[in-house]
Amino acid sequence: MKGNGPKSEVLATETLHIENKTLHIDLKENAGGKFLQIAEISNDRRSTVVIPFPGIDDFVSALSKIVEGGKEVSE
Repeated sequence: MKGNGPKSEVLATETLHIENKTLHIDLKENAGGKFLQIAEISNDRRSTVVIPFPGIDDFVSALSKIVEGGKEVSE
């Protein structure tokens, strides 16, 4: 249920506006530890992905590989 989880503190935040989407990227911390929360808001709908802090490096590495592969395909 929304709102019943542990209270989290925002440590850092960035907001991106891309086409008709708004992305909120927050580094947060709660009693369970630090985590990255990525929320997409598009046409009044919100989708959220949470990545535990220990997995952020792997996430960034995988994202970089995908982006680089996409650049090679479009060239």
